[in-house]
Amino acid sequence: MTSSNIKLLDSDNKISEHVSAEPVQLKPYDYKVGCIDNDGELVVKIYAKLKGYVIYRTKNAIRIDINDEHPKCDEYTDNHFKIGVELARIYSWLPENLSWSEPINRQIARALSTNAKGYYEDAKKMLLHAEERIIKLKTIKGRLQYAAGAFILALIVFFIAMYQSLESYSIFYYIVFFGSLGGVLSIAIGFSTLEIDIDANQTTNYLIGVSRILIAMTAAVFSYFAIKSQVAFSFVGNVQGDYGVYMIAMVSGFVEMLIPNIMSNVAKENSSSKKTRPSEVLK
Repeated sequence: MTSSNIKLLDSDNKISEHVSAEPVQLKPYDYKVGCIDNDGELVVKIYAKLKGYVIYRTKNAIRIDINDEHPKCDEYTDNHFKIGVELARIYSWLPENLSWSEPINRQIARALSTNAKGYYEDAKKMLLHAEERIIKLKTIKGRLQYAAGAFILALIVFFIAMYQSLESYSIFYYIVFFGSLGGVLSIAIGFSTLEIDIDANQTTNYLIGVSRILIAMTAAVFSYFAIKSQVAFSFVGNVQGDYGVYMIAMVSGFVEMLIPNIMSNVAKENSSSKKTRPSEVLK
């Protein structure tokens, strides 16, 4: 009976391997980069290879394979079970594709090797530190995606404003642009304090950044009507040209709660005036 060959390819790491369709039980010393492990996964990187065990990485997991014929097999297995909770927590933070977190991957592999030798407390400290690094890395990445989504929308608005500059309603395009510019400036200044859900994916972070600029643009448009109706910023009417209007639009986009506060005050005044009308009728 002949066995057919299967070619496995990892495009991210440019590794390919021809394997037999018949299962072959590998020992730790048989592992090499590009081979197939005992679960049918392509080995991308090897961190430690001893007679008793091997620690390696596939595309989406960091694994340890213990030699079941080694005299210390039971000891290695028991030690690995001890750190199961810490591993489960840190694996929940890791991305599906581990290629971008290689420095952290090496630290996790080092912790696995340390724990296999019986140094559980040291391995636990390593994993806790690796977890902190993962959270920081994902937070920074999420903030960059947030800011990128906001900047891209502001850039699109800029080109639209330039294209429509000769139209009769061009002032609205400029107001929207300056509002988005204020929003981008606000994000840039407060970048280190942006609240990010580290479980959110790339698309979600982009959309959140876009929504922040949409709010800024809406606030800028409202500020223009507030000026024209003299509800707020009436002093801008005395300024020659539209520069004052653009400045207020930018401030409205920058200060996220400025326009909502004005709207709340207008609503309160309107509510108060309605309450006084019955007494005026009785008079």
